Amino acid sequence: MELKKIVIHELLKEAQSKEVKVVYSEELTTNDDKSLKLISALNKNYQKEGMFYAIFDDGEGKVFPEKYTKYKKSNRKDNHFISFTKSVMANLEQLIKSKTMATGGYFIFAEYTFNNTDFIGVFLIRDVEGEILKRTKKSFSIEPVEYVDTRNLAMACRINEKRLKSKDKNYLSFTRLKQQTVSDYFKDWISIKQLESSSEYTETLYQIISQLERPIDENTGKEYDLQTFRNKVYDSVKASPNKKVNIRDLSNQFYGNPDTIGDYASKNELVLDAEFRYNDRKLKKFIKLEINKDGINLKFSRGAFKDKIRIDKKNKNLVIIDSEKFADALRKELG
Repeated sequence: MELKKIVIHELLKEAQSKEVKVVYSEELTTNDDKSLKLISALNKNYQKEGMFYAIFDDGEGKVFPEKYTKYKKSNRKDNHFISFTKSVMANLEQLIKSKTMATGGYFIFAEYTFNNTDFIGVFLIRDVEGEILKRTKKSFSIEPVEYVDTRNLAMACRINEKRLKSKDKNYLSFTRLKQQTVSDYFKDWISIKQLESSSEYTETLYQIISQLERPIDENTGKEYDLQTFRNKVYDSVKASPNKKVNIRDLSNQFYGNPDTIGDYASKNELVLDAEFRYNDRKLKKFIKLEINKDGINLKFSRGAFKDKIRIDKKNKNLVIIDSEKFADALRKELG
């Protein structure tokens, strides 16, 4: 990871109160090893919580997208970054007054590169007993950071500037936390549209399951063969309540680690919400093949491939269906 800029502002607000105040930093926080460790820890925990994806709301009067776009088009000097963060915090100060149950915290803005991708990260943390941040005259100093656990991270958002530049959708990602009050006002502040696509997410899950190293079968002590593993994932997903797939639960079930599937998606730049509704038709790909080409529609279970249906080794354009019942039915239909 390469940390380029970091600035911290504090928002003061108690639950049940409409009194809000922002304590602004007038200069960047010192970019040193402690700052790098803090952002690395926050970025790591951010990914562990699981993510959901979105894009900016391009409607009028959306402060955060407008100020970010202005910063992106600037020379991106230190003063431009500070100005961008202060202007969006001023907007948040007004927005949060009507959120009775919302509370404040430290808002850490960071510009950094991770896995060769440029990000703007916004992390809301609650500093447990002042372990991490100390106020200075014009900014905040960072105490030595061993780790930052999930008690500190209340909400976070990352702007994937590589995806945004290529006009790829879902360039915004958020932590998926259960603190609904925080989640709602944070998303309102960033100004987002969610592009939920059960079809695309189910297709991405299929892609990951087909490529990821398969777990060990406890009965045989050997790695699952691909189709057996697909079948097991299909059965597990199909049994999910309300047709919702929780990626961390699925990963923990098969790999004993809730982060395995999510980490693979992140490293390979695959967009996959931490929880989504599966698409029935796409889910059937785990157990069935459907091909519709050249006026021929063929559907069959994956288990039938090579057993009853196979491609001729000498003539790759020759597909062999070895089934007496199918042949009888075809003859009857033609007759």
